[in-house]
Amino acid sequence: MLAKSPLAYFFYICLAIFLFSCSAERKNIISKTYHNTTARYNAYYYAKKRIKEVEAILKENYDNDYNNILKIYPKIDTALASTYKEQIDDCIKKASIAIQRHKNSKWVDDSYIYIGRARHYSLDYVNAIETYKFVNTKSEDDDARHEALARLLRVFVDYKEYDNAVAVEDYIKKEELNRKNQKILYLNKAHHNQVIENYDRMVENLVKAAPLLKKKDGKGRIYFIIGQIYQELGFDAEAFNYYKKCLASNPEYELDFYCRLNMAQVTQLGKSSDVKAARKLLNTLLKDSKNKEYKDKIYYEMAQFEFKQNNLDKAIEFYKSSVENSISNPRQKGQSFLRLGEVYYDSIKNYELAQAYYDSAVQSLPSDYENIEKIKERKDILNEFVKQLNTIELQDSLLMLSKLDSAMLSVKLNAIIEEEKARKEAEEERVKREQKRTRQFNNLNQSSGISSTAWYFGNPSAVAQGQAEFIRIWGNRPLEDNWRRSNKSSTQSYDDTNIDDVVKPLDVTLNTDSIESVNSANKFDQMYAAIPFSDDARAESLAKIENAYYKLGNIYKFQLEEDKNAVTAFETLTNRFPNTAYLAEAWYQLYLIYKSFNDPKNDTYKANILSTFPNSIYAKLIENPNYTEESTAANEKLKKVYEIAYKYYQENKIDTSRYIIDQALNTYDEASFTANLVLLKVLLIGKTEDITLYQYELGEFVKNYPDSDLNPYAQKLLESSRSFQEKKRKRLGTQYVNYLEQWHYFVFAYEIKSNLSDPITNAINSFNQSNEFDGLKTSNLILNDNWALILVSDFEDKQEALNYYGSFLAQDPVNEQIRDSKFYKFVITKDNFNIFYQSKELDAYLSFFTKNYLNGIN
Repeated sequence: MLAKSPLAYFFYICLAIFLFSCSAERKNIISKTYHNTTARYNAYYYAKKRIKEVEAILKENYDNDYNNILKIYPKIDTALASTYKEQIDDCIKKASIAIQRHKNSKWVDDSYIYIGRARHYSLDYVNAIETYKFVNTKSEDDDARHEALARLLRVFVDYKEYDNAVAVEDYIKKEELNRKNQKILYLNKAHHNQVIENYDRMVENLVKAAPLLKKKDGKGRIYFIIGQIYQELGFDAEAFNYYKKCLASNPEYELDFYCRLNMAQVTQLGKSSDVKAARKLLNTLLKDSKNKEYKDKIYYEMAQFEFKQNNLDKAIEFYKSSVENSISNPRQKGQSFLRLGEVYYDSIKNYELAQAYYDSAVQSLPSDYENIEKIKERKDILNEFVKQLNTIELQDSLLMLSKLDSAMLSVKLNAIIEEEKARKEAEEERVKREQKRTRQFNNLNQSSGISSTAWYFGNPSAVAQGQAEFIRIWGNRPLEDNWRRSNKSSTQSYDDTNIDDVVKPLDVTLNTDSIESVNSANKFDQMYAAIPFSDDARAESLAKIENAYYKLGNIYKFQLEEDKNAVTAFETLTNRFPNTAYLAEAWYQLYLIYKSFNDPKNDTYKANILSTFPNSIYAKLIENPNYTEESTAANEKLKKVYEIAYKYYQENKIDTSRYIIDQALNTYDEASFTANLVLLKVLLIGKTEDITLYQYELGEFVKNYPDSDLNPYAQKLLESSRSFQEKKRKRLGTQYVNYLEQWHYFVFAYEIKSNLSDPITNAINSFNQSNEFDGLKTSNLILNDNWALILVSDFEDKQEALNYYGSFLAQDPVNEQIRDSKFYKFVITKDNFNIFYQSKELDAYLSFFTKNYLNGIN
């Protein structure tokens, strides 16, 4: 048998020696050869294969937005990473086997690098960083170290650790790299600069990387990106050269198409013949049957070209053609909508039409689109603008309809319903035709192998976009100035307006969004119910118009920067609503605008503000343009005082807190923060004085500081205090306190219609001075719609108050006999005054006064 032969023994001995020599701990030639071979063609091979699979998935998910500079690498997010989790896990597993079982092989460092790449692609940035750092510090192979550092640079960039990325760049530039690692480094440095938007450095690194690339590395794509950057930077000749290199690399058709399209953009246009040649090239691309899928993009570039030639009408026409042909490319559709919005906003200044296009653009563009937040911000401004215009038009139209007789009104409302029905049917028919065209397009794509992943009209959210949304809301209107308005002037008087002009504005607002699910009768009822027939309803409509004009003026002034239109809005507001709550602010804006125009009308508005609103912040700004800056400095000082006074207020040290406030108010000039100290002083009064004085001071604060942020709070305090008193009075009834040995007021009541406030107050003050009634204070209060009060305070007790009362009657300082008015005089305790002021019942207290004070005197 073989097992007993010398040859068998020799075979087993050789096998044992070979296996012993192949131990992972040995470093002889046999061991190294064995482990290098088995590592490379087993575990390492499969790890590498898995990474290639992942990178193929990433390549398929490039978001190729050819209207912007293409990304060097595709964007990786958690959703995308989850699609290749199996490959990542298997890569790490296989590479780990190569490391653990073949420690002696030269593929250990490479296996670690594949683990780092796998962790990077799975967004495990922390472990990817640690893996590359390990290779850099532990590897004895410089090439492996350099590759780890080059790839570490990209991880730091994707992890947004830009300072660390710069540190890696600074470190590795001292090393000598082989061609492979130079290629990786230059691409990753370019990626870094693209992320931070340093296009000069980006193109510098791509130009260095390009000669090191092979076709499988996407050389044509890199040439195209270089061309895009040069085009962005304004170096059209260089861009043209790199686009030519891209074409020479025989790229895939899509890249070839966009390359030719961009070459048309950077063609030198020194003569009119050059312009014609460029147009001819674009038209040739448009007519090429192979470019049917790219018609939207060609039209977009044709529009861009015409816009540069200042041919706005043609540009708008081509942008609209781009939208119509963007069937399966929502990004391109969104960009065309955006450019239409920008043209109408910046060049034509038709903000209503710009709003419609911006709204469609935001619905179409992807959430990661460049500057999408700024686009949304402008859309929101325009939405608010159109909302105010719609409010004015609708309310004016409803007010007009409210003046019609019932027969005429029925005719108009029924006409609106019929027109809306016809327009809805026409729109449904148009959508059906569009759907048919889209199905034909999709069928053509399927038969030709062209992928179409999105059907515009099959997406419920997309159906509401674009032209369908525009026509559904606005109807098929001619493109002209004020296209939105059937009634071109919403400020004309009702008497001068043709009733037919109100049909369209009303129809626009009462569209099928809110009433399409009900029948015609219900539509009629809903529209009829919206018409303001009562005085209260008309007042509400006018209030909406007033508020809309105020907002419209501010939008024109501050957001659209259209001063002339702002003037129109503010002057319409102040002329149509002379008692508007926005009067002071509107006048101030008109003053500023006319002043910037060097128009003498600014003096009129200046005088209006100074005479009508002398205590307002607008008057202060007119008198002292540096008021805001000076007020800021004063505010800082007042804030420090306030902190101290408020601390004592919380500790219930009322006198100390009041002293600090009074000192500050007497020392510092008035500033915006002064109101805080004044209100704190009112709160101190609320703690120590009677509730009537507290309410009076709150009322004075509301009147004297209308522009303060604290005004609504003070109003709330006043309302709460009055509500508390009223509830207490209702609970207890009007019952005056019989205990009279306490502090008193003398009260002089007079009719408001007499307009005697100043003469009576002056007479009482003169009486007090001539009779040496020292320390008495005079104050004014409104009791109700008919009666006003003058209070003289304070009297220590009942007798002292009655002595004053008797002297007053005897001398008659007011000369009541010659005054054409009724007067009442009485004294009252502080407690009873609170009850009296809350109840407003003058006759009831006069009875109490006669019974408890005068009986036995006269």
